[in-house]
Amino acid sequence: MTKLTTHVLDIFSGKPGKGIKVDLYYIENNKREKLNSIILNDDGRPDKALVDGKNFKEGKYELVFFVGDYYKKLTKASEI
Repeated sequence: MTKLTTHVLDIFSGKPGKGIKVDLYYIENNKREKLNSIILNDDGRPDKALVDGKNFKEGKYELVFFVGDYYKKLTKASEI
């Protein structure tokens, strides 16, 4: 079975990218179609594949990671 997934590591802290929002797009003929939006779990991974099985099609995909939001949360948490 073909599937698309991701894993994020915060190399600054050496920890998984817990809580990072990720948007998945499929690109065809210069058009972006949003397929999914997820929040990474405590291990920096999605709980399930971003796309898999019959929903997976060959082509170009784009993952958008909201790392700015992630670091803003870390900064606020360290100020407490």
